Amino acid sequence: MWTKCSRTYYTKWKIKVNGNIIEELNLNNKRVLIGLESKSIGDTIAWTLYAVDFAKKHNCKVILSTFHNHWFKGLETYKDIEFIEPGQSINCDVIYRIGWFRGESGKWDKFEMYPNYPQTQPLQKTASDILGLEFKELNYGINFAPKSKSIKTNYIVIAPESTAGCKEWPYDSWVSLSKMLRELGYTVVTLTNKPYNIKGNLNIHGKTLNESMDILYNAKFLIGLSSGLSWINWALGKQTVMISGFSQKDHEFISNNIRIQNEHACNSCWNNTNFIFDPGNWDWCPIWEGTDKQHICEKSISPLTVFNLLPL
Repeated sequence: MWTKCSRTYYTKWKIKVNGNIIEELNLNNKRVLIGLESKSIGDTIAWTLYAVDFAKKHNCKVILSTFHNHWFKGLETYKDIEFIEPGQSINCDVIYRIGWFRGESGKWDKFEMYPNYPQTQPLQKTASDILGLEFKELNYGINFAPKSKSIKTNYIVIAPESTAGCKEWPYDSWVSLSKMLRELGYTVVTLTNKPYNIKGNLNIHGKTLNESMDILYNAKFLIGLSSGLSWINWALGKQTVMISGFSQKDHEFISNNIRIQNEHACNSCWNNTNFIFDPGNWDWCPIWEGTDKQHICEKSISPLTVFNLLPL
């Protein structure tokens, strides 16, 4: 007969028979597959680098699978990591899957995959928890070669687009903030995937990620949301200003980030284990949906508050 434990995150296993240890997990010189289960830009940047620390800690050969391998291949930090595409077969001794996994309740409480509720702690800690590493915020950068500055003026990028209504700051607030910045002589670049027109701004949309990285890299700083562009900006080593009321202040990255939140308003629903996020509902707001307080965590942050905290 054979059996296995349902737990899949890293554990220093010991097998005992009649009280005697007959086997103990040792990954020295073993082949370990670490697979990222998310295509999200933020998740990928947040989690990938812990594979490097895992390989160093255990002196093992790590094979890494992400949906954005090209962001990391070629970087000196990842020189000992073997990259494969998601779904590609390869011989290995151990497999660890990095992601958020829903249980039968619909919550992210599939605790055989990780030891803690992932949304109650920093996003990067998802990976360190699963891989059994001590958590510390890491930024090993992204594979990017900047081109010459295409926008010749001194400019600031705003990124008002995200993947859920609870993350977005109102359009009128972006308009007011942009006006304040233009009055100081800055060019304000609106960088989005879909058209997002603000009169007086340089509105740019539909660029590839590499083109967007060039724009971000040459900007004074980025004013964004809890979104992929903010994570990319952080990976580029650039200053980020993040407007986000739906999550706790330490959920995203802390370094090189001015985090703006109205702590006196309803906030941080994302991190509350009593609520089940519905990605198919743009208006998802677990307490105030359908009322004039819907997304009050974002709406209550004023343009003047943001302006006064900018590193101008």
